[in-house]
Amino acid sequence: MSEKVKASRIETSVSMEKLLADLERYRAMAISLGAADAHVIPANLVSVDERVRLKCAFPRCHLYGETPNCPPYTPEPEFMRKALSRFHYAVLLKHDVHPKSDFVDDRGWHKGHEAHQHATGSVVSQIEALAFNDGHYFAVGFGAGGCKTTLCRGMYCQFLDSGRCRFPLRSRPSMEGVGIDVYDLVARVGWEIYPVAHADVDPDSIRCAVSVGIVFVR
Repeated sequence: MSEKVKASRIETSVSMEKLLADLERYRAMAISLGAADAHVIPANLVSVDERVRLKCAFPRCHLYGETPNCPPYTPEPEFMRKALSRFHYAVLLKHDVHPKSDFVDDRGWHKGHEAHQHATGSVVSQIEALAFNDGHYFAVGFGAGGCKTTLCRGMYCQFLDSGRCRFPLRSRPSMEGVGIDVYDLVARVGWEIYPVAHADVDPDSIRCAVSVGIVFVR
């Protein structure tokens, strides 16, 4: 059996020393759970942009409207900007996609997304849960890719069908699904990222592929 997580008493304020120690622990935890890298970042480094959701709709993503955690069901960008502005710090993490053909290959990318984005979502949900139990009760995480792909392996969305989610504590929107400009953020922290298209692009020009998640802590 895994060791039980101890809940911490809720405090009206948290010292900067404790907060920074917790953030570093979550960063290290992301690495121990399989992330290739993770950074503690100021939350105001994150940009929410209406154009991100626009790209979900045009050209239409195969997950658009297929899950409550994808547009048009996710919160509007203006709400997200207001909500995220209340946070000061977040943990940003990534998984390197090996082989990169899992994201780059025109024929295999759909199946390839499942394992990599599932891994990112799993780390995000575990860090969010730990931060919550540590007393950071507003902690909230966003993964990579739609939950229909990462959790339900492409099956129909049971929540939209009956109102009963198969994975109520693990299901969450992707970063892009709530309007976060992931490309901009990843470039800002110095990680390498490429637009991965599936037509008329030389796969050798895409040096790497990544799956990215974030947990806003406090």
